[in-house]
Amino acid sequence: MTRITEKQLILPSLFLMSLSKTKGLSTSELIPKLRDLLNPSGEDLDILKGRNDDKFSQKVRNLKAHNTFERFGFAEYKSGIVHLATKGEIYLQENMDKLRYLLVNDFQWNDLKEGLGTIQKSSEEKRKIEVFDETIMIQEGVKKLVETKIYERSSKLRKIAIEHYTKNDDILCDACKFSFNNFYGKQTGKGYIEIHHIKPIFKYQDEELDKTIDTALKNVVPLCSNCHRMIHRDWRNPLQVNYLIEQINQNGIFNRMN
Repeated sequence: MTRITEKQLILPSLFLMSLSKTKGLSTSELIPKLRDLLNPSGEDLDILKGRNDDKFSQKVRNLKAHNTFERFGFAEYKSGIVHLATKGEIYLQENMDKLRYLLVNDFQWNDLKEGLGTIQKSSEEKRKIEVFDETIMIQEGVKKLVETKIYERSSKLRKIAIEHYTKNDDILCDACKFSFNNFYGKQTGKGYIEIHHIKPIFKYQDEELDKTIDTALKNVVPLCSNCHRMIHRDWRNPLQVNYLIEQINQNGIFNRMN
């Protein structure tokens, strides 16, 4: 995977600016905030030859050196501070659901970069994209009516994923093989599972939902609540499903207390 680009840093930078009381940040303020928000890894953390900066910091500094924000009209520099412009606020609002999806789901660094790139590309091509966000159902239910369309898309993906992974009238956690059906009984537990997104899933607005879901099935797995939370326990270092399976095989002993 290539290093993060300036364009991929635009949206999270605008988000951080919007959180500031003055809607503006200096480059020195932006670097640690972006680092904390995105948690970069790999080559992006390599130290530049003859400098104290790593490659990630350099890319953030290039946002100012190359007038990246001003080129797109998203922000402007005044007295060493980059201030969010009206166009930038509109762009952030249009893509806030996509950014939230990427950040809440704790994707691996390379997948996060790819997701940010997809958002930027869709903007340049003027093709709107939509997200499937399972966390809406897990964390918030249907309380936020503004997210109804995301909920409906996610519900359909969830339904089809459950049908896809159900074998012998039961669906098991892909990691620990737990069955809600067996543990809680059919009346309570049948068909229940959580759907984990291994990689970001986007749908172009002009694409058929069913076609997108067919592709999405390759990037989701069913997990029980415990395994799902364990994967996302440390947002800075989300676990891979295969690693969790290895840990379960080595240590997983369940003693039910009477």
